[in-house]
Amino acid sequence: MTPALRCLRLQQYQLRACSRRLAPLQRPLYPRRGPSLVPAGQRYSSTQEAPKYPPIKPDPQLIKLREEANRKRLLNKTDRRYQLRSKEPYEDKHRRVHRQIAIALFSFIGLIVVTQIWLPRADWDTRYKNDDGSSAAKRKRKAGSEDQGQEGPESGGAVVIREATSTNSGTVETVPSGTSSVGPLPRRIYLPASGASTGEEQQVLEEYVLVGHGIRTVSFLSIQVYVAALYVATASLPALQRHLLHAADVPATATTATLPEREALKTRLLSADGSATFFSSLLDAHTTTATTAADSDGVRMAIRIVPTRGTDYGHLRDGWIRGIQAKTQVDPEVYDDDEFVGALARFKAIFGGRGSVPKGRTLMLARDERGVLSAYGPDESVKSGEVAKLAEGARKERSMEGLKLLGVMDDARVSRALWLCYFAGGKVASEGARRSVVDGLVDVVARPVGSTEGKVI
Repeated sequence: MTPALRCLRLQQYQLRACSRRLAPLQRPLYPRRGPSLVPAGQRYSSTQEAPKYPPIKPDPQLIKLREEANRKRLLNKTDRRYQLRSKEPYEDKHRRVHRQIAIALFSFIGLIVVTQIWLPRADWDTRYKNDDGSSAAKRKRKAGSEDQGQEGPESGGAVVIREATSTNSGTVETVPSGTSSVGPLPRRIYLPASGASTGEEQQVLEEYVLVGHGIRTVSFLSIQVYVAALYVATASLPALQRHLLHAADVPATATTATLPEREALKTRLLSADGSATFFSSLLDAHTTTATTAADSDGVRMAIRIVPTRGTDYGHLRDGWIRGIQAKTQVDPEVYDDDEFVGALARFKAIFGGRGSVPKGRTLMLARDERGVLSAYGPDESVKSGEVAKLAEGARKERSMEGLKLLGVMDDARVSRALWLCYFAGGKVASEGARRSVVDGLVDVVARPVGSTEGKVI
């Protein structure tokens, strides 16, 4: 190989090497191998010839032009979205995202603080007006010292009458429901005595009085589902008093409980074991040998449910089934047989295949002294706008308006477990309802036996 050809190939190799260094993304696929060059200043041996031409050095101007050509250009000089504020663009992006999350979080917390603490809360009692134009809130302020020391039903305290609505047939006493989504609750309701039908040919109605009520909530956000209220038949109040006095360890000759005995009874009914013991004995006392209702040990009760939002029978049924199954684990020997399994299936069938329960409509679960459960639900043929107002519906002749019989459950263990879900055990469906009912039960034993008809509230 002649020296001129060798020098030409050497120059070509240096040019390719320089191009690979300046544009690494366009590297050739061939191996990077070439003739080794002797470093400058090194002496050559007698057998090694010195290169005829010096190596080509990279041109700085060419390097600068190539870097500017490969550099990402901005769309606009004033557009700073694509400008790098530092040499670490990913850290800037993460820092910007974290700052946005922090701003959104503190804004949300500040909104909650402003709405819950600084802004005044509207009194929902002003939503319901009397005939004279005055609201329940004004009547409560006018009462003044009479309401001091008494808790409202919305806080789980004793039931207090705060509104009386005048109708054509007299004055109907109501209590606030505790939520603006549901209107006031009637102090008295009237249910069929037999529980077999709601037709006109069998309108034998029996009076029930309100004992306590509360709101059923779900999840940690306390989403309101429905308002549950417990009613007791007026004729069953003497039997209820006897059960309460026996649970309070009051002597048999006593007709009332003293203040310390009532406080001890309240503590027992709010405890997990004490409430389970009392309500189990109360619900198991369904004798059939008594000649009159006053002589019977069984207590006729009803749970009145009013949804705060639109729901359906399947949702309510699934919640009751889960609660009943949880109570069967506490006392398995009572429910461990095939008959109870069949009864639970019939209970599911009562609410199966039905539509929705509109907001504000009533769902009634009535339990007689023998433990037979009768379920009443909204009548689809009667629209919500056609149902009488609560004050008018509390009248005896219109108490069952807009309701129809869904089904009857003859196994007393189903209603027993359902009642325990609301009022007994460590975890209940509504703690506010349990406390309100306990306060109403304690008030029952504060009066002599036989003098509490119509005076529970």
